Amino acid sequence: MIPLPPIAVIFLTSRCNMVCRFCATDNSVSSMTFEEALALLLFLKKEKVSCVVFGGGEPFVWKHDFLLITQKAKEMGFVVQVGTNGISMPDGFENIDSIDRYVLPIDSMDAAIHNHLRNYPKKEHLSIILERLEKLRGTGRSVTISTVVNRTNLENLPEIANFLHNYNHDGGLVHAWHLYRFIPEGRGGRLSAGQLAIDLEIYHQVCDELKRKNPHLVIYKRPNMYSSKTVDFYWYSKHKLMVGSQPFGRPVRSNLSEPMAIERSLLSELL
Repeated sequence: MIPLPPIAVIFLTSRCNMVCRFCATDNSVSSMTFEEALALLLFLKKEKVSCVVFGGGEPFVWKHDFLLITQKAKEMGFVVQVGTNGISMPDGFENIDSIDRYVLPIDSMDAAIHNHLRNYPKKEHLSIILERLEKLRGTGRSVTISTVVNRTNLENLPEIANFLHNYNHDGGLVHAWHLYRFIPEGRGGRLSAGQLAIDLEIYHQVCDELKRKNPHLVIYKRPNMYSSKTVDFYWYSKHKLMVGSQPFGRPVRSNLSEPMAIERSLLSELL
């Protein structure tokens, strides 16, 4: 059997408390039960996957015990990351031992542009992210920043780089900055393609220039967020566990379609 990529992104749910214009999550993603998520972790551990990234949707609005599933993952020896929009993070999030790293979004340091792309009517979203980063500063906990590169924020990317440089200088710890090219997929991306799409060549030019001018930052180009040699994506759709990318997912081996059939005794011990 070909070894699995070392990183597994687990879409726990498609539910979210935001309406982002470039959202690539598809509504066909079903919410996992706690047992399904735990069974998947057991499978990934058996296959020697080393890192899990819980995402969605928004993992903190998953209707099951999210912190408990991160604890189970940590107990199994995974590096545990959480991709979140930051809104529903609990008090004391910066000191949760079962989460090694958060992945937080910044799409522009211009609040009007960021908040336009990431629609949250109750509060300016950029201010929430900056508050979360301030809490993480100085705790020794690193953070990954994600940016969806699109037509409206191309000119703002150097400002994000400057912010991240200053954040590191002042006691923060940016693990990496991921530059995702906008793709016209998902419940938001399909509707916004005409406004946000950029040419692949332009994307590479802009990202390469950022990498050249900011050697102090670890910058990753992600021209297709669902295509990676080191990452696989897992989610449920119509009661089947899928792997791959949402547009091109394939069912996982049949014994994973019924997660309670996986190592029943071990699963029962962990619940």
